[in-house]
Amino acid sequence: MAVKAVAFDIDGTLYPNWKMQLNSVPFFAFHPLLIYKFGEIRKEIRKRDNIEDFYAVQAQLLGETLRISADRAKEIIDDVFYTRWERTFSRIKPYGNVKMVIESIRAMGLKTAVLSDFPIGRKLEYFGLENLWDVELSSEETGYLKPHKRPFEVLSERLGVSPKEVIYVGNSYSYDVTGSKSAGMISGHLSSSERDGTIADFTFSSYSDFMDKIKRYL
Repeated sequence: MAVKAVAFDIDGTLYPNWKMQLNSVPFFAFHPLLIYKFGEIRKEIRKRDNIEDFYAVQAQLLGETLRISADRAKEIIDDVFYTRWERTFSRIKPYGNVKMVIESIRAMGLKTAVLSDFPIGRKLEYFGLENLWDVELSSEETGYLKPHKRPFEVLSERLGVSPKEVIYVGNSYSYDVTGSKSAGMISGHLSSSERDGTIADFTFSSYSDFMDKIKRYL
């Protein structure tokens, strides 16, 4: 079955993780406990399989761990993580040739998409990668976080193609590779070296050889 779409994770995939970490130092230094607690409750959410209202559950868990109301917790999440932290990305540049790769994919008649665990907001605009996508999706919109297969299934549905017709590219083995494979997609792993026993269909270390890596699927 021929590939009809190529989809990408955003954080750590369209740009190097170290750039986000470096630019987020002041943010992390100002909210160390909150960031740690938020990370812990996101880990808990990843384990769950029946979530009726993602945002309510997230606010409830953070409220419980901080001993505040769920409403107050939701306000903090919206302000700190969905608004203030997003501004950090205005100082981050994507991988040098990632835009050329995306444009080449689109020139071949393939659909392109992004799937990120966090709201996409203005990130793509900051990176100079806006208006290049058929679908932009946050896994939160599906009610689940990676590596649950549901976000990948919804991505496929919105693209209007079968999961088997999608190449999904990400830098996280635990979230991107295992999640996309569980949904039946072709998985590309951005990594400096191939993982022992990898289930990824291919591994690449830079976008300079990305197009060569995917040719056999096209």
